[in-house]
Amino acid sequence: MRHLYFDTRELDNRAREEFFLSSEVLMENAARGMAEFLAQKFPLGSKILMVCGSGDNGGDCLALARMLVGKYNLKIFLPLGVKSTLSQIQLKRLEACDSLVFLSNLEGVDLSSFDVIVDGLFGIGFRGEFSLQMQNLITQLNETRAIKIACDIPSGIDLYGNPRFLGAIPFAFRADFTLTMGALKNALFSDYAKDFVGEVYCLELGISESVFVPNSNFKLLESSDFKAPKRDLQNCNKGSFGHLSVLGGEKSGASLLSALAGLRIGVGLVSLVSRAAPSNLPYEIMYANFIPKNTTAIALGMGFGRENTFSLESLNNFLDLPILLDADIFYHKVFKDLIQNFSKVILTPHPKEFSVILEVLENKEMAVDEIQKNRIALAQEFSSKYPNTTLILKGANSLIAKNGEVYINPLGSNALAKGGSGDVLAGIVAGLLAQNYSSLEACIQGVLAHSLCAQKFTQKNADFSLSPLDLITQIRYL
Repeated sequence: MRHLYFDTRELDNRAREEFFLSSEVLMENAARGMAEFLAQKFPLGSKILMVCGSGDNGGDCLALARMLVGKYNLKIFLPLGVKSTLSQIQLKRLEACDSLVFLSNLEGVDLSSFDVIVDGLFGIGFRGEFSLQMQNLITQLNETRAIKIACDIPSGIDLYGNPRFLGAIPFAFRADFTLTMGALKNALFSDYAKDFVGEVYCLELGISESVFVPNSNFKLLESSDFKAPKRDLQNCNKGSFGHLSVLGGEKSGASLLSALAGLRIGVGLVSLVSRAAPSNLPYEIMYANFIPKNTTAIALGMGFGRENTFSLESLNNFLDLPILLDADIFYHKVFKDLIQNFSKVILTPHPKEFSVILEVLENKEMAVDEIQKNRIALAQEFSSKYPNTTLILKGANSLIAKNGEVYINPLGSNALAKGGSGDVLAGIVAGLLAQNYSSLEACIQGVLAHSLCAQKFTQKNADFSLSPLDLITQIRYL
């Protein structure tokens, strides 16, 4: 788990004030880190195009170019000139080197001949829209087959992780690698940024990351953070590992997927609670027409129906239990009461469902695209307002928010974009709840398990072929 920061300029100030590292030294260290990365990835003599902006982001790349002179076949393009003081200094140093080729434009230049393109046009402070010149330039660069590397952040992605939009189409430099400086930034892990950042590497600026970065309310989850359930007791029985009750309704398939996922993640007992047992009830799932007294966690909403009232009154007898709410229940008239009366609530909405939640609880109307542009801030704000809830806001990079802290999971994949995947996630998280995990830990471990199952499947199978039952099967290999 690593710390993330909304704005790393505070950290740069700290480096200057506490560690006496000037902005120039920080720039040199950034360039050195990029040079070392290139040396590990690309053979000497590779043909590299450096596209440098007019500010300090461009200055980083000009310093990098100086370090690569004599080792690689370099071409340097300055479409915006140089404006910042540091970039002007770096340009003078670079011009003192021999055998440099500066391009005045890209007309007639065979971009397909380059092995690597380095984007240093705009940094994280970029605002506004692209000029037509920049739009055409970035389109040209994106269309090449060269390996594309972004300096600090792909040009076009702003401080909030949002690209520019050409109509409804997100647009920015599309990197294979992003080499970010000093500390990881929230913006690199937004849903929109996921299609542009490629693999993200954090380069040190002359101070170890462990010393340089203080605690943060934003954290990045890693695969190493996953800890599978472990059964330490030998003198035990099925009741020792909890009893999950999944309330079924109009569409039994969704609730059955959740029940099966809960059982596979380690719950000792799983009951499907509904008016009538479905004809396809698996042998290993128990049926009940009321919530069993020994229930240790409840999952509600998956296929339940927006008008169904079955067993909702009986929930009043279990207000001290943790409850997971998903899907249909967000549209149900009792949703607000459930939030107010249960002390431990997990919500697992996708963005459209989150817009419904905001409308019901706060009378706030917000379009899905607006949520997606502000999802990290919205999740943090929501979790601060509702301390009895833990939020999983599903997406390309799902968020987990609790008491103002946000955990970002970058491990999800497009293989999970299929009906039923969310039902499996709900079952995994609820299954961990039933085994006495805290709400936050159940969400973190459940989201990681869900993503890792998809990763394991796609290592040997086509990503488009993943089904919810495949996900459940993969749990056994965690």
